[in-house]
Amino acid sequence: MSNFAYATLLTGESYLPGVLTLGQKLKELGTKHKLIVLLDSSSISEENKEVIQSIYDEIIPIDEEVISAPLEKVQEKLDRSELSITFSKILLWNLTQFDELVYLDADVLPLQNLDELFESFELKSGEIAASPDSGWPDIFNSGVLKIKPSTETFEKLIEFSSQPENTFDGADQGLLNEFFGGNNWVRLPYLFNVTPNYRQDYQYLPAFHRFFNQIRILHYIGAVKPWHYGDILSSDLANFHQYWWDDFNRFFGEDAHLKYKLLNLPRGEASNLKFGKQKNAWDVDFVTGGSSEPTRESHSPVFPWEHREEKREATRVFHPTTPPSGEVEEGSSEAVEEDLKKNIEALGDVKVSKDTEKKSEPLSKNYGFEKEGDKNFNPEKSLAEVAKLPFKFFSKARGKKEEK
Repeated sequence: MSNFAYATLLTGESYLPGVLTLGQKLKELGTKHKLIVLLDSSSISEENKEVIQSIYDEIIPIDEEVISAPLEKVQEKLDRSELSITFSKILLWNLTQFDELVYLDADVLPLQNLDELFESFELKSGEIAASPDSGWPDIFNSGVLKIKPSTETFEKLIEFSSQPENTFDGADQGLLNEFFGGNNWVRLPYLFNVTPNYRQDYQYLPAFHRFFNQIRILHYIGAVKPWHYGDILSSDLANFHQYWWDDFNRFFGEDAHLKYKLLNLPRGEASNLKFGKQKNAWDVDFVTGGSSEPTRESHSPVFPWEHREEKREATRVFHPTTPPSGEVEEGSSEAVEEDLKKNIEALGDVKVSKDTEKKSEPLSKNYGFEKEGDKNFNPEKSLAEVAKLPFKFFSKARGKKEEK
């Protein structure tokens, strides 16, 4: 008996809402095959790992095997550094305990049962099945794949991926298309990987409306996913986020704590990537001169104001130490507090002219006006009365018109 499974990949908590919704949806649609997730468990909490285990049949740890694309290439081509980690999809071909796998990105949403992908045809070694990409139909989109695990193919992919020039977009889609392009690509209908109206530039709306009821999978491409929005009202309904939200709320809506936690996870897989220490152009190392006080080395001007020939010295400086004499030094924090105290005490003194001053009533009593304030003043009642004025004026004008 053949051993088939649906697989997805999770290398950080940002895509956890998608992974959980995907697993629940596949079960709801009645699949009879196993659900597995390739998981970098070092990037998520134990509590979240338990939630995954409650939905998926098997977790395959890849903590020591996470494969990253050359980050510079991804940034240069796509400006999407989080896609670097998606090279870990190569690990799918090493799962030789399975005869075939259907891989689904965490940001896809099945709308119908997908088991026919296993039953309708069989892949040969070295082949891949995928739908054409809407942006360039002569290549396939790597968000939905049917693969045949093979140690030989896995080793060839590892060697192939070691050369940065072997991925034209810097990420896994460019790599897999270069590797499996040509006769090794078995085309799936576009209905198995529909990217819905992304950026409002769908090229063929009549076909979209004609075949809408036959869509098998929606794929929410782009950097911002449905769960990145606080609610459906703030997202783009034209992107069909409502379908994902309906399922998410049905699966997790009754557990308020879990729902809140899932919708407040940090965004972006880039936090899992290993970077060297970054240094800004204006960062200058501290060096110690002849004394114990640190000084800064001279550096080339970076900001516009650093190019000015005339350098202005600071006129107001707070000194952290108190003068030895015990006197309050001008500009110190003690002096500022003393000035503030004097200003508060002098709030009642109102300057009448340049030459004379008089002691007025406290500001809270007459607000600077000669007339004493109304102690019975009710701002809410007054606001209600003001709101009625337009109707009063309208009624009055209408009455005069009727008299004429």
